[in-house]
Amino acid sequence: MALFTERRVAENRSAIPASGDRRRKSTMAERVNPTVEEVFWRDNYRREPYFERGYTFDDYYPAYRTGWEGRVRYAGLTYEQCERELQRDYQRNRGNSQLEWAKCRHAVRAGWDRFEHTDPFERSQ
Repeated sequence: MALFTERRVAENRSAIPASGDRRRKSTMAERVNPTVEEVFWRDNYRREPYFERGYTFDDYYPAYRTGWEGRVRYAGLTYEQCERELQRDYQRNRGNSQLEWAKCRHAVRAGWDRFEHTDPFERSQ
């Protein structure tokens, strides 16, 4: 019976696993979960150094969203390389936010930088 199994695997090349590292590598899109990001920022936005009293989470949310979505959209680029595009993206995402780009760009950067860490545990802290 063992010979049949070995022979069958050899005949059916698709049953042979690929060589090399078989661990699945996650892409940036798989690491970004919008629901998790919203909960994280809702709980933490007031602790950020750029936070100004008088603004609510709803004012900052479009900036954070622009940052994490930009991280996926512009994967492989640095923040500096795509800051202009992020500014345009923010204008599209802005909605009713009271924040102009000059006041929210730090929040966009925070949403972007949260994915500099590859360890999900480290990002959750």
